[in-house]
Amino acid sequence: MELTSSHIPFSMESAQNEGVNDSIVDVDAYGRAGYYVARGLFSPEEVSAFLVHFMRIHGAGGEGWTERPIEPDSPDPLRQYPRLLQMHRGDELSRDYLLDNRLRKALTELLGTEPYGVQTMMYFKPAGARGQALHQDQRFLRVEPGTCMAAWLALDDCTSENGCLQVVPGTHTIDMLCPITSDRSKSFTRETVPVPPGYEVKDLHMKAGDVVFFNGQLIHGSGPNESNGFRRILVGHYIVGEAEKVARYYFPVYRFDRSTVDLEINEGGGACGEYSADGVFELKSTVEEALAAH
Repeated sequence: MELTSSHIPFSMESAQNEGVNDSIVDVDAYGRAGYYVARGLFSPEEVSAFLVHFMRIHGAGGEGWTERPIEPDSPDPLRQYPRLLQMHRGDELSRDYLLDNRLRKALTELLGTEPYGVQTMMYFKPAGARGQALHQDQRFLRVEPGTCMAAWLALDDCTSENGCLQVVPGTHTIDMLCPITSDRSKSFTRETVPVPPGYEVKDLHMKAGDVVFFNGQLIHGSGPNESNGFRRILVGHYIVGEAEKVARYYFPVYRFDRSTVDLEINEGGGACGEYSADGVFELKSTVEEALAAH
């Protein structure tokens, strides 16, 4: 039987995150770091149901949601388990996650206004898989005005060994950095961004059921999975409620009541900058020009 949202034992609110004023997030902590982890926001039963659902989709050949065709005999683990993308456009459970009331509540607290949902992604990251080099999500979504936000649900415990999320705290306050070439032996993406002077990369350990919310400017990524198991996550991406434009790939744009909203398509790549040796940020070129230089 196909697992749909009607079969998921959603708790609707996690007791671990109920507190003063029933707030899910610490807005001040988010403001300082650019991210916040809501511990235990989804129950073990919910996590298990998500895993059953998405592993079934993979076992059925991806049902049209895979980034590329599944190659079970490939030596590359990421070709055996490619990402699922934009599942919410046809998969009810994925849409339920994207538009979950807990996520709406947390995102609205962090942003000040209710955002719009634009993307879902499922990463399997099996043993031996490469990670994703450091990057800024806003470079891809191109939201104007404002930025994007991620709600990143751990479906397995995430550790340094299995390639947990890495963040660079405080970088949500900087502009877009010009991309450079990544180390393809460690990353499945071709580009990365340099860590600015004075900032450090932090491994973000999470338990299954935790959700990390992070700003679209925040530099983040992950390392290879050097464990013997999966590091599976489910991601929703959002744009600020004041947004007027977003990149073409992210339509349709959803409100949390499941209706859609008309926005303009942002076709531009945008400007990017670099830090000088003395730590001063300067706009240098466009993203396209920066990539062409490498």
